[in-house]
Order: sequence, then structure tokens, then C-alpha cells
Amino acid sequence: MLKQTALSFSLILVGVLTCNASFAQAAKAQGGPQKIGFVDKKRVYEKYPRLQKAATDIKDDEEKLHKLIEKNNKEFQTAQKAKKPQPELATMHKKLQAQIDEEFKKFQDKAMGMEKDLEKELDDAIKAEAKTKNCDTVLDKSVVMFGGTDITDGVVQRLGSSTAVTK
Repeated sequence: MLKQTALSFSLILVGVLTCNASFAQAAKAQGGPQKIGFVDKKRVYEKYPRLQKAATDIKDDEEKLHKLIEKNNKEFQTAQKAKKPQPELATMHKKLQAQIDEEFKKFQDKAMGMEKDLEKELDDAIKAEAKTKNCDTVLDKSVVMFGGTDITDGVVQRLGSSTAVTK
């Protein structure tokens, strides 16, 4: 069992060294080593004012949607207690459900639009800061064990200034 583990480890080590040699050759072919940057997205999200506002807006819209659902349910239950005829209840149910579906669709479209806009702003800020710091590759901080250039502060500043411009 120990020999098998040692053999497996040796094969893994050979594979890693082969990959490293391949990466080194690729970097040399491109004119030298690539500069890697990283971003602490958690810190960016905490300091990104538009993201905070979007989260608040979505929460408010969710609450409005829940209130509409509760109101429509009460209205339907009141009609049931009043012993309205079944065809009238069916029509009412259809109307109330259509109203909820329409509001949910608006909510969904708004949330997806906000997400798309925020992702674009974040990507643009990261790309611009990477270019400024001459980084060829940018990773999330969570995958970087050591090395690299931290571009988080520059990204946060860019997002802060883009927020000031869009207001």
C-alpha cells in the first residue's frame, strides 16, 4: 500500500513538473513571464455603493411582491368565505394570479438587468486596473496562495468614481 502511495505521489509530481515546464515555455514564447494580479471580490462587494443600493432595492421590491401576494390571497379567501360561485372564484383566481405573475416578471427583469449592469461595471473596473498595473491575468484572491499583485484598492476606487459619474 505504501509503495502504491509513493508511486501515485511520484506520478503526480512528474505531472506537476511537466505542467510547470510547459507554462514556463509558453511564457517564454510570449516574451517573458506573465504578471498575475488578484482581486479580493468580497472586499470589493463590501465597498461597492451601487451593489449595496441594488441589494436594498431588490429587497424592497421583494417585500412589495410579498405584500401583493398576501393581499391577493386575503381577497380570494374573503370571496371564498362569502360563498361566491365557483366560476366567479375561478375567474378571480386567474385575474389575481396574472397580476402576481406580471409583477414577478417585472421584478425578475429588473433584478437581472441590475445584475448584468453591475457585473459589467465590475469587469470593466478590473480590466482597467489590470491594464494600469500591467497584469496579464487576474484571479480571485481566494485562489491565490502567494505572489501576485493585489489590485483590489484600485478596483474599489474605480467603482467609487464610476458611481459618482453615474449619479
